[in-house]
Amino acid sequence: MPRLLDPTIGRAWRASIPMAIAAAWLASSSLVHAETVLEKIKRQGQMSVGYRDDAAPFSSTDSQKKAVGYAVDHCEAVVARIRQDVPNLRVNVRAVDIDRIVSFVKDGVVDLFCSNVSDTPERRTLVSFSKPIFFDGVSVAVRKKDGIAGVDQLNGKSVVVIKTATTADALDAYKQKKSLSWKVETALNPDAALSQLQLGWVQGYARDTVPLAVQMAGVADADQYTVLPERLSSEAIAIVLRKDDTELQALVNGVITDAATSGKAKSWYDKWFMQPIAMEGKSRTLGIPMSAELKAALEAK
Repeated sequence: MPRLLDPTIGRAWRASIPMAIAAAWLASSSLVHAETVLEKIKRQGQMSVGYRDDAAPFSSTDSQKKAVGYAVDHCEAVVARIRQDVPNLRVNVRAVDIDRIVSFVKDGVVDLFCSNVSDTPERRTLVSFSKPIFFDGVSVAVRKKDGIAGVDQLNGKSVVVIKTATTADALDAYKQKKSLSWKVETALNPDAALSQLQLGWVQGYARDTVPLAVQMAGVADADQYTVLPERLSSEAIAIVLRKDDTELQALVNGVITDAATSGKAKSWYDKWFMQPIAMEGKSRTLGIPMSAELKAALEAK
């Protein structure tokens, strides 16, 4: 009987099957991973935006259950830009716990995250960031009656920090840079630190600028204190994106630059950092002027 198929051909064909399957899997896998966030948004007609609901003035939830804040204003401008290409875009806005921010962005649960997230080398291994929309850092509050107008005047005096914060490192670095000397006291929490300043046990209270301003604005006699103009450190705050998605990053950065050059970013900044805002059921003014560092970063191409 004639042989219908050469066995050597059969063996070669069977051996090629795993290779073909592997090649097909790799091809489909590369196609999936090659899809950018913007391509996914256009294909699905929807996107998800994350924010923290307890991080005013960057992001919070207002009385109408709507996300509001300085970072949210930037992200709403980004959404408006994307909507030009996706007119019927559906936007899902969701509050995200602080310890899930990076994983939610990395895994694509949210496409943008808009709040007070610091751009750090550690986080950059997992996600990407837009250009800065704010620079935070350590500042120092003092009592006006002590007559201290600058950080250098704290030389030889006592400064309190919150025990669990890294503020002491910034104080030490600044002290060495400026050849100053001060004694650093620690407090268990923000209220305890503020009490030491109020009682005159220390002459300065050091903390990250925004939470310090928020705390001081809530003091009954807030006009008796001032936050010194110098920043002891600098830390960029930015919108969080999926890692290495250069297409979305370029769009977001373009929106931030356009907002700066048009004056929108300045109006957003003044609204949240210079004018009265509702916080914890009360009207408070943080009084944090835009720094030259931030102005330059916003306008940079």
